[in-house]
Amino acid sequence: MKRAFTLLELTVVIAVIAILSVILIPRFTDSRLREAADQILSHMRYTQHLAMIDDRYDPSDSNWPLERWHIGFWQCTNNDWYYIVGHDLDHGGGVGASEAALNPSDKKLMFTSNLCTLAANESGEILITKKYGINNVVFTNSCGNNNKYIAFDELGRPYKSTLGTNRLDIIYDRCDITFFSPDGNFTISIEPETGYIHLSEINS
Repeated sequence: MKRAFTLLELTVVIAVIAILSVILIPRFTDSRLREAADQILSHMRYTQHLAMIDDRYDPSDSNWPLERWHIGFWQCTNNDWYYIVGHDLDHGGGVGASEAALNPSDKKLMFTSNLCTLAANESGEILITKKYGINNVVFTNSCGNNNKYIAFDELGRPYKSTLGTNRLDIIYDRCDITFFSPDGNFTISIEPETGYIHLSEINS
């Protein structure tokens, strides 16, 4: 003989579902923000790793610091945000596709033009507005208000602005980079000297 649910059992099930939905739905927003933070943090550490295994020091060339590996955060022509990981090997004032790093997760270039129209060999992960809704990136403290990129030397120490061409551009105090989105914001911090990169704050 089949046994039907009683009205009390149905009420309890509905109540449990309602409670779970109230608890879990905000977590989807949290997880998207956390995923963005984890990806960017990982790629910043990857940039530092590349710098530490690829010492570009060349005493015969005064512009050799331009070849340091760095990560830069920029805006597309439509004001979306993206980032590039690379090094300026030809000292041309920027990173070209041939100077960009490969993304370990998809084996594509961590590069695109400011049109943000990806080529087949360019990684979609770097389009952080499109992927995560990031709508602003703000550099504060010792990384400077106008700076949009961070370089690392062979010891993993962080530099701002001229990538270390000017010795005064080594980061002497904590650098905070805050990422804003409709889901909330998070801050990635870089410590001086050690170059320790960590998630220091997340607010959803």
